[in-house]
Formats: sequence, structure tokens, C-alpha cells
Amino acid sequence: MELRSARHRVLIDCGLFQGSRTLEALNFQPLPFDPHSLDLVVLTHAHLDHAGRLPTLVQHGLTAPVICLPPNRQLLGPMLNDAAKLQAADAERRNDRPDRAGRKPFEPLYDSQDVARLIGRLDTVRAGKWIEPLQGLRLRLWDAHHILGAASVELNLDGQSLLFSGDIGDGATHLADPSSPEGGWDHVICEATYGDRDREVPTPDDRREQLAQAVKTALARGGNLIIPAFALERTQVIIEDLVALFDAHKLEPVSVFIDAPLADKVTEAYRRFDHAQRRGPSPFDHPRIRFVRTIEQSKALNRISGAIILAGSGMCTGGRVRYHLLRNLPRADSTVLFVGYQARGTLGAVLQGGAKLVRISGADVKVRAEIASLDTYSAHADHAGLLRWIAARAPISGSLFLDHGEPPALARLAADVAALPGIPTPVIPSLGERFRLEPRSACSVAGEARSDAIRLVDGADWHSRAARLRELLDIHLAKLPSDAARAEALEAITRAVEALPATQSASPDAQGVATPTMLAAS
Repeated sequence: MELRSARHRVLIDCGLFQGSRTLEALNFQPLPFDPHSLDLVVLTHAHLDHAGRLPTLVQHGLTAPVICLPPNRQLLGPMLNDAAKLQAADAERRNDRPDRAGRKPFEPLYDSQDVARLIGRLDTVRAGKWIEPLQGLRLRLWDAHHILGAASVELNLDGQSLLFSGDIGDGATHLADPSSPEGGWDHVICEATYGDRDREVPTPDDRREQLAQAVKTALARGGNLIIPAFALERTQVIIEDLVALFDAHKLEPVSVFIDAPLADKVTEAYRRFDHAQRRGPSPFDHPRIRFVRTIEQSKALNRISGAIILAGSGMCTGGRVRYHLLRNLPRADSTVLFVGYQARGTLGAVLQGGAKLVRISGADVKVRAEIASLDTYSAHADHAGLLRWIAARAPISGSLFLDHGEPPALARLAADVAALPGIPTPVIPSLGERFRLEPRSACSVAGEARSDAIRLVDGADWHSRAARLRELLDIHLAKLPSDAARAEALEAITRAVEALPATQSASPDAQGVATPTMLAAS
């Protein structure tokens, strides 16, 4: 989100759109603000949906500092360089596809030089410490208990007190900080990822028991266990749990391949910031844990069975996990175990939804593998936790914004928040929408959302629907009584396709004029 005051322009996060190809295409559209005009960028944490487009800011003239907590200096380099490599590889792969011949080539968003320039703009601060980076603007970052280096952002801008939750973990929902300033908050912006889901937060032992049962069930089938996992935080926690189960003799030691070079680099930050005070050998050095660093080593995994393979990305939107899915989804003896949130429209969500045919890198892949999920590794607070966090922020004299959630999660959380004392009726901003913020007053709409905002977030992805259509076509053609009937059916379908409009105008980017104090959902 972008904040515009009479004197300053501040950006909170600049992440990648993740999900369907339709949604990901937004990453390549022009930014709805001028990076050169920004006075400050504040980063909540290093996950790509919050940090993944930061290098594009320096491409377009960013000269302002980027403020964050210290671990992010070590995390962002590997995370963003890996994203740049994946973008380049994805662009090359898509450009080489036969069905792309003669069409405009894809280009990656940024490269390693852009990442290096971004890292040079980082300015780390200590959690809980007030700073005044700009005249008339004070801020401090609070530990959000989400992942390593995650923060909530407290801002005092031109006399208004604002709080951005960032992504918050369950630990943050039991703490008073950040406490309400005198007179209460003017405006609070809170995430709603699990706004419609209550779950029992397990102890580490309970979580490991569930993982052990999932591993035993999967490997008993005889194939591989593929775990799509984010390189940041989720991979490290799963490694720790597997090693703890091996050492406690609750799980027979098997080979665990970490097929994500990024995870190896990210783990170094965990060694420094998260494990420095622990005694004993590091779980990351266990002999059964093997980091896969080369393409050749990754391809060699195609010839094995009975192993655990952790690979990114966690939502199967890119990375090496897609190669393992190509090989293992058609195998009835293999298992895919999801241990993280799957945004609507992603390949992971499509598989969780029970699809029997998916499209990966231009190929239609039949799903015969077992698809399983564990809901015990979330780094996000659940519905009840979010309600606790919001209730602890009372009183809010202006507006409460709910963001970072699918429509059902936002709707459920908004309905339940309305009953909390001292909390105003929540506002759910749409993509591109702008609001005027005043002290101790409810916000007012200052600019409309994109005309295609609802369609973009509804999770529909034409690529998956096209794969399903091809499957249905094959099924129905096979049922027809003769080749002549099949030829007639294909001619009718061809005529229908040729009758479709060849072009359609694209929806324009959201535009809006600057107002003295404004928040824009960018």
C-alpha cells in the first residue's frame, strides 16, 4: 500500500502477485505510482508476496531507503536473486514452447543487478525502537511472530497514528505490543489470510506426530513423497521436525532431498539469527538431509523411489517442484503433501481441489498420485487469533482495513470484527482503490478500484479450464460411434472457436490523483 501525505510518500511492501497466470500478469503492468517520487519504503518481511517486486522500484528510479528488520538483509539477496533466476528460466521455457512461436517474447521482471541495487538501499532497524527517517514521520517495527524478520509497522505521519499488521503469527495475537497510543489508533490495516478458519494450534510434539503419520502413510505406498515447501521458514521447520523424529526413533531415517538451492542459502540466515543460542548439532547437518544444488543432481532424483523430496515453490507456481510433479503426479504410488497455504488459482490449489488433469509447462499431466495436506505448519494467525489481535488494538477512532485474504476469509472476519467493542465497521479495499485518511475519522473513498478487480481475485484461471476442456473433448470424442462423427464434431468446434472475437481491450490500470492524506491499495 502507498501512503501519500502533504509532504511524504511512503510505500509499505511491494510484493509479487501470485496465483493464476492471469493474476501473475499484473506483475508486468506499469506500477500505479512513481517509484522516484517515494520518500521511504518499509518492508514487513521477505516473503515474495511482500518483497518480490522491490527490485522493480530501483529499475524505475527509486532513491529512497528501504527500512526493515536486520534478518532481511541476509534473506532478501538469496530470495530475490532466486526469483530473478526463476523468472528468466520461466521466460525462456515459455518462449521456447511451440505454441508461442511468433508471439511477443516474455521478459523477466528484473535481474541480479537490480537486486544488488535494491540491497544497497536497505536500512535495518531494531524492533521496538522509534526512528524518524523523515521530518514529520516517526515509525517503529514490531516482531510480528510470523517468520524470521517479519514485522508489524507502526507509523505516526502528520499527526495520525497508523498500524500495518503485516503477516502476523499466533504469537503476536497473545501480546499487547504494539499497544494503542494515547487516544487510540487512527487507522489499522490487518491481514486476513485465515480470517475464516479456526484451528487448534498444535504443540511441536503434536505437529511432529502428524508429520510422522503422513510420512509413514506416503512411503508405504512405495513411491516418493513430494513436499512443496517455501524456501523461507517452512523448509527449515520441516527439516527440524524430520530430524527430531529420526533422532527420537519415531520415524525410520530415510533420504530427505532439499531440492531448492535457495533453501540452502536461506538456512544460513536461520543459523545466524534463529539457532545461534541453541546447543547441540544443527538439524541442517544431519546425514539424512541432503541439499540438492545442481540441475544434474535434481534430474537424478527422477530415478529414485521411497524418498522425501522438499522443493519450491510452496504453491507450485514455479521452481523445481514442478519438475517433480511432472514425474510423480502420474504415479499412483507417489504422494504430494501440502504443508502450506495454497492461494486460489495456483497449481497447488488446483491439486488440492481434486483435479485429475493439470497443465504444467505446456503439458497436460494426469493426476494419479495421492494428494494430502497438513494444516499444522501455518505461520499465520487463524480466525480466532486475528480477532484477538484486532480486539487488542481498540480503540480505533478512524478505520480498520482488512487485506491479504481471499474473499470468503475477508467476509467472515469482517462480519465477526463488527461485534468487537471499540472497533469500527471494517473496510475491505479492492485493487487500486484509494482512501482519504483523516485523524479520528472514518476514511472516505478517494479513487475507485480497478474495473477488473473482482475478476482478478476470483481464482478463475483459463489455463486450468483449458486443460479440463481438452480432457472433456478427448472423452467425448472417444464416445462417438465413428470417425465420421468425430470429424463432424471437430468441425463444429472449429467453427465455434473461429467465431470468437480475436481481440479484446485490456482493462486500464487504476488511476488517481494525489490527495493530502491518502492510502492506496496498490
